[in-house]
Amino acid sequence: MSASTPHLDLPRPASHRRISAIAAVLLALGVSVVGPGIARAHTGFESSTPSAGAAIDEPVELVTIVFTGEATPVGDEFVALTADGVLQEPAVVETLDNKLFSIRFDPPLTGGQVGIRWNVQAADAHPIDGAFSFTVNAPAATTVPPTTAPVTAVEPAPTSAPVAQAEEVPPATDDSAAVVVSDEAEPPAAAEPTAETAGAAAAAPAPSLDEFLAVDNSASGETTATVGRLVGFLGVAIGLGALAFVATALRGRRDEVRQAVSAVRVLGIVIVVGAVIEYVGVSRLGDQSLVSNWSTAQGFATILRIVGGVGLAVGLAGTISRGRIQNPTRRAPIARSLSAAVVEDVAPRQAKRADSAPIVRWAPDARSWPAFGGTLMILASFWFDGHTVSKGFRPLHALVNSIHVAAGAVWVGGVVMMAAVIWGRYRSGRPMRVVELVVRFSRVATVALASVVAAGGMMAFFVLDSFGELTGTTWGKILLLKTAAVGLAMIGGAYNHFRLLPALESDPESPELLAELRSTVTAEAIMLVFVVCVTAWLVAAAA
Repeated sequence: MSASTPHLDLPRPASHRRISAIAAVLLALGVSVVGPGIARAHTGFESSTPSAGAAIDEPVELVTIVFTGEATPVGDEFVALTADGVLQEPAVVETLDNKLFSIRFDPPLTGGQVGIRWNVQAADAHPIDGAFSFTVNAPAATTVPPTTAPVTAVEPAPTSAPVAQAEEVPPATDDSAAVVVSDEAEPPAAAEPTAETAGAAAAAPAPSLDEFLAVDNSASGETTATVGRLVGFLGVAIGLGALAFVATALRGRRDEVRQAVSAVRVLGIVIVVGAVIEYVGVSRLGDQSLVSNWSTAQGFATILRIVGGVGLAVGLAGTISRGRIQNPTRRAPIARSLSAAVVEDVAPRQAKRADSAPIVRWAPDARSWPAFGGTLMILASFWFDGHTVSKGFRPLHALVNSIHVAAGAVWVGGVVMMAAVIWGRYRSGRPMRVVELVVRFSRVATVALASVVAAGGMMAFFVLDSFGELTGTTWGKILLLKTAAVGLAMIGGAYNHFRLLPALESDPESPELLAELRSTVTAEAIMLVFVVCVTAWLVAAAA
């Protein structure tokens, strides 16, 4: 085909510059969303009585706080800072539905501006802290404490006769007299603690109202849990998808197939590492011990991912070590797809082979059951955390969530593995056979993409209470960011479908067009990995 052929007039991309530009755009979008603050969960503060900034004329004995979703008090739970700068814990905390909490203080709150701080945990173990203040115009009580009167009443006894009575008076009087005797009996023991206490008081003064109201939302363990979730989700998305890609689409040299299977095993270990880190973080978030945390919903979910990741690594390790790699028996049917990793081979031809190495595939057998059993456990783990435990009809939501995770993993992991295989063949100088590879992946990618869109739409319907949450909250903005990244991946697929595909139909061996395909697939892989990172963050912020 001559140099004047129309498809060669396509603009030649600068692959590295394009990929760098895409990464920069995604980073800028992420920074623009997270700049204002941390994403808020659906379970949050709704109202209080007295309300923030209110002025009350009578002593406040009862404070009520209402949350938008179910919450469990943790840590300091509820505490007040009195007008005198003293931290006062409530006498009683009551709730009937885990949404409205009645907090009673004894003595009542009086004497000026009062602060209230709360620390609760949403249904998915996400910590939620907050604080507000109001003013109590009723003056603080100024009565002299009763402990002074008994002391002065005992000292002026004129004769020795009352001494005998003094031995009988303490049982009949209140405890204050006994306190006086105790103080006289043990002066040395009180001396050392007094110095230590004075030093501690100087080192840790009572907080001011501004310091009290400035709540630190970065709860202990939150960063650890988020990092673990990010690592684990990347392992799940790429690992499960890579397994599907190896089982359905990959045909290549024996060493290439073995490397791909080994990559899946390594990703199984990544899942385990991420789940372990998340387990530790979740334990700290819920103020649970590492031993008992498994009994919580989110702790149990991480345990399932740990066991599933072990199965994925061990099962494939046993299979590949026994040489379960077989020659392909038939060519996959041709299909179209909007995935940028899918190209239709309209004029199939025998691939040119520059070497004599046989083309083989990986075929699972009965010894692979730990890997596939581990895959099911990983998918089931998402029934116990994130949106599933807090929104919608749980059985249906759990099923839809599993479909969403599985389909998303097939798409993400398949495209990432596709890019890795294409670049590996290009750099090693082996025959590309790209058209054959992407055609085999086309049916799986098409079904996965359709499932992702359908399941994602249903989950958004379950989770969102109103359309305004998409634009009115940081959580909604993160969801829009994820949707935009998915849309960019699909736009790349549309470019492949309507521009690159017709050119490849005319000349599938063109170096320029193959370079364009590598660039497009790599860009899609970057965007999908970004989607996984945003998803991990979104789940961490969701209730």
